[in-house]
Amino acid sequence: MPNPQGPNLKGFLREIHRLDAEGRLRKAEGRIAELERRLSDLNQLDALTGLPNHRRFSDRLTQALLQAHRHRGSVGVLHLDLDRFKRVNELLGHGGGDEVLRQVARRLQGTLRQEDTLACMGGDRFMVLLPELKDALGATRAAQKLLEALQPPFLAGAREVNLSASIGVCAFPSDGLDAESLQVHAESAMYRAKERGGDRIECFTATLSQNSLERQELEQCLRDALRNGELQMYYQPQFFMDGRLAGAEALLRWNHPLLGPVPPVKFIPLAEENRLILPIGEWALRESCRQMALWQASTPDPLLLAVNVSALQFAHGDWDTCVVKALEDSGLAAERLELELTESLVMRQGHEDVEPLHRLREIGTRIAIDDFGTGYSSLGYLQRLPITTLKLDQTFIAALQAEPPEMSSEHIVRAVIQLAHSLKLTVVAEGVETEGQRDMLELLGCDCLQGFLLGRPLPADGFEALLESVATRRFLGTRRDPEAEVTIPLPPVPAAPRTRRR
Repeated sequence: MPNPQGPNLKGFLREIHRLDAEGRLRKAEGRIAELERRLSDLNQLDALTGLPNHRRFSDRLTQALLQAHRHRGSVGVLHLDLDRFKRVNELLGHGGGDEVLRQVARRLQGTLRQEDTLACMGGDRFMVLLPELKDALGATRAAQKLLEALQPPFLAGAREVNLSASIGVCAFPSDGLDAESLQVHAESAMYRAKERGGDRIECFTATLSQNSLERQELEQCLRDALRNGELQMYYQPQFFMDGRLAGAEALLRWNHPLLGPVPPVKFIPLAEENRLILPIGEWALRESCRQMALWQASTPDPLLLAVNVSALQFAHGDWDTCVVKALEDSGLAAERLELELTESLVMRQGHEDVEPLHRLREIGTRIAIDDFGTGYSSLGYLQRLPITTLKLDQTFIAALQAEPPEMSSEHIVRAVIQLAHSLKLTVVAEGVETEGQRDMLELLGCDCLQGFLLGRPLPADGFEALLESVATRRFLGTRRDPEAEVTIPLPPVPAAPRTRRR
């Protein structure tokens, strides 16, 4: 006879298993929900500083604007960018730079109210949301406190780092009615602060909005310029004191089909800020080496090609490899290439960072310090680094014949030339524009000259015409009197506005 409780017992056990499974499922679902919430939080936080990122900042700004609409209040938005922070990364490495950024975040946070939001927008950029302001001036007062918080030095290991910032300020409703407009306008004001030297606060104006739009359009045009063949190399001749052609400095120019010529002072900083200088700089190096190799093959006299190196190119790990490849591909001899680096750039480098200079010098490449005399006062690096050339900054050349006489730079120029010659370095004077400057530089013992008096930057065909003129004059002079000194007249060049040589 079957057990009457058998089927009931089996059903009861099945029910227990079912309930147990459902319990585990509910626990799993709860765990999944918790992980999803944590993931959502992480997606709205900056991994380095732990501050809200751009997503959370935008959400909070939108909510603050809704409240301000209802209560007719004011909301402040600040955009803060640390000045020249790339130098900190170059000096300390990215690990040290990250530690400084964490310290910056803590200091800035300490100046704000509990209801304010400090967000890290990536890198060394921060944004601040100031809800429930009494008036727009409250945003400016908050910005001033942020600047003051950055004044004490930061510590990274045993090093002290001094920082400043550029801050753009705007407020709802006077400077914008929606989140996107306010963020764009704060950024425009920040860029104005940077253009005026940094370590300052700028408030948004309607003019800044137009400038921001033009900046965005120019950046997009610059991205297309290399691909569309709008970039061009110009060559400014350099001469020995006796009139012989020494070579040329390669200078980048941009001729936009609609905008026309865009000044280098306008597009080169933009290219560096957006890292476009890396592909553009590599193209400029390869193109100028290719062109100089062709000219060198057609003239018996050795010519030197000077090419500028930006801070971003220098910091890039394989820039010396790019130089070697450009020489190999073009066939230009290494000793015919001179790389120009600014004094302040060289002084910021550690021992390992300047190893590429030593490697390039070993194969014959020359190394020049550009704008010499405008940077650091320490001259120890002249012996420590494989430098071959000093380029006297044009500000010293312009002041050679200054009035009254005590304002003249003659004593400084003489001292620099004597120092350079004692170290067996070549001296090139930049920005020579008058006969008087040339004559004085000759008396002071300068080696080479460059400037508008001698020749403006020329496109490749113009420089080629100069080379042909030099060859013709030499040929005629040799036939007339083999021992006669030949003076080389420069070809006429079109007039141009007086601007800095770059």
